[in-house]
Amino acid sequence: MIEKIKQKMRIVYVPISNHFYKKFKAPKRYQALFDEIAMIKASSILEVGTWNGRRAIKMINCAQENAVGKVRYIGFDLFEDLTQEMFKYELSKMPPTQEGVTKLLEQTGAQVTLVKGNTLQTLPEFVRNSGQVDFIFIDGGHSVETIQSDWDAVSKLMHKETVVIFDDYWRNRPDESAKPVVDAIDTDKYNVEVLPIVDKFNNPNFGRLEISFAKVTLNKESV
Repeated sequence: MIEKIKQKMRIVYVPISNHFYKKFKAPKRYQALFDEIAMIKASSILEVGTWNGRRAIKMINCAQENAVGKVRYIGFDLFEDLTQEMFKYELSKMPPTQEGVTKLLEQTGAQVTLVKGNTLQTLPEFVRNSGQVDFIFIDGGHSVETIQSDWDAVSKLMHKETVVIFDDYWRNRPDESAKPVVDAIDTDKYNVEVLPIVDKFNNPNFGRLEISFAKVTLNKESV
């Protein structure tokens, strides 16, 4: 009897709960990814931190609606190579397997390349043999060391219209995650903008976070 009552309550509660989360608690900053992809009509996307691929699908779909020609997606993650030690150091999320994410993303019809491994090694190696990329999203490891290395690598892939978005610009943490990396970028060479939307969370592991995206483009006068 009690279980039947619970089941009936779930029918009402779950839709209300989902609506409440999407409207009031879900992160709002991610819409900027799709806006930027559409604006520059990106046909190539590089994401550091593919994780389960769900966000990648949305970015690919957005690009396919606006780009001319076939969309290319390149994703980097540790996938099943993520150890517990790295999980703690990088403040990461445990990812699924590379094979599983590949199958998911290939359903979009995009040209998909997934690179497994630590981006301290894989990104510089990729950059040496890659052409330029239209849109780059940095959301991998959260240590300053890793984010700095990721930026140093992907900055070599930029052309005059490329947009780079950093996630995890923690406004209230000046020495952690992306903020110290972004704040140190040479503004004579790059345009740096901290986007206005702020998502605020209380994280049980490292306290209150006030998170924004940071947008970086080449200063066209320096190109």
